This record gives sequence, C-alpha cells and structure tokens, in this order.
Amino acid sequence: MALADILRRIDLDSDSEASVVLSAAEEEAARMRAEAETAVKRQHEELLLRTEVEATQEARTRIAAARLRGRDSVLAEKRMLIERALTQVIQRIDALPDEQYASLIAGEVAVASRGGETLFLGVEDADRLRMHLANALADADVDAQIAEHPAAFARGVLLESGRTRVEVSASTIVASRREELETLLMRALFETEAEEENDG
Repeated sequence: MALADILRRIDLDSDSEASVVLSAAEEEAARMRAEAETAVKRQHEELLLRTEVEATQEARTRIAAARLRGRDSVLAEKRMLIERALTQVIQRIDALPDEQYASLIAGEVAVASRGGETLFLGVEDADRLRMHLANALADADVDAQIAEHPAAFARGVLLESGRTRVEVSASTIVASRREELETLLMRALFETEAEEENDG
C-alpha cells in the first residue's frame, strides 16, 4: 500500500473516530444539560415551596401578633375604663348629700370599731361630717369620740385606738370592694361588647 493510501486511511479512521468521540461528547453534554435543567427546575420548585411555607408561617406569626396586640389594646382600654369608673364612684360617694355621706362613713366605721376609739375627720370633710356624724354613729351603735380638730388628710375619717389606725373614706370603701366592683364593671363591659357585636 502506498504512503498516500496509508495517510488517507489514517485520515478516514481519524475522522471516523473523531466523529464517534464528538457524537459521544455531544450526547454526554446533552445529558448533562438535561440533568442540570432538571436539577435547576427541582431546586427552583423546592425554593418556591420553601418560600411559600416560610411566607405562610410569617403571615400566621404576624396575624397572631396582631391579634395579641389587638387583645392587649382592648384589655388596656377596658382597664382604663374601669379605672375611670372607679374614680367616678369615689367622686359620687364624696358628692353624696352630707347626711347620706355621714351615714355611709358611720356604717364603715361600725365594721372596724371595737369601741372607745377616737375619730379624726379629714380637713375637707370636717364641716360636713361634724353636723351629721355623731347621730349616724349613734344610729350605727358605734362608741367613738370625734376629735375636736381635723387631721392632716383630705377626706373621710381616721379611726384610732392605741396602735390601731383605720382610715375610712370613699377611696378606702372602693378599694375594699375593688375586686367585686371590677368584676361587675368587666361584666357590664363584656355584655355591652357582646350586644354591640350581635347588633352589628
């Protein structure tokens, strides 16, 4: 065989082998590209799913937090309304007609009195109580002496005997019944709220 034929045969074999190698490389590249596309698509779907789950959880967390803030705000508002109502109760007790006020104070003194105490009147209540308190104490069967001079507090009376001191005023009356009054006010607030929701 001539050298030219040998060279031609080598070229043909090389071309044929190169064609096979190239074809195999192209197939491998296509397979790798398909796998990469599948992997990217899967990762994209997983990322979308994870993002959706995280967004849903975040939304639930925010809604729960908003509900808590709303509930706290409503409770704070109700607490403020209750405090305002209790303040008004104190003001209404203080604004009672003198005779009724003295009778109320005497009734509270009767609960705390053991007999023989001295009653000191608050500066702002001294004049109004002095006129009616002695009779109210007698009606309540209280054995207590009313001091001549008012004491250095504003309203109500101070029942004193030895080491025992008991303050009786609109504020202490409300404070002693605070839990009961708060329950009544809360019930009234919730009933009003429920009625408004039913009407709406």
